Amino acid sequence: MKWRNTVAVLALLPVNALAVGYGLLAAGMTGWAADWDQEPYEPPLPELATACGVAAAIGAALWWARLRRAAAFQAVPVLVLAALMIG
Repeated sequence: MKWRNTVAVLALLPVNALAVGYGLLAAGMTGWAADWDQEPYEPPLPELATACGVAAAIGAALWWARLRRAAAFQAVPVLVLAALMIG
């Protein structure tokens, strides 16, 4: 069972990198545009919520598949994206 969790985490690293990278890109571009126009920064909630939802759904599927440690690791990208939502 330990190896199944490790394999699941390693297999999901590219997906997590894409989800968090997309969130960072969306937040960074919105922040840059707000700075350019001298407007207050508002986080791009639809984009961040979509990426956070994908990561959370993967975590729920891992939990349902009894890969508890891999599901706990999936909380890392969810927390990073939630921190970007708070902004």
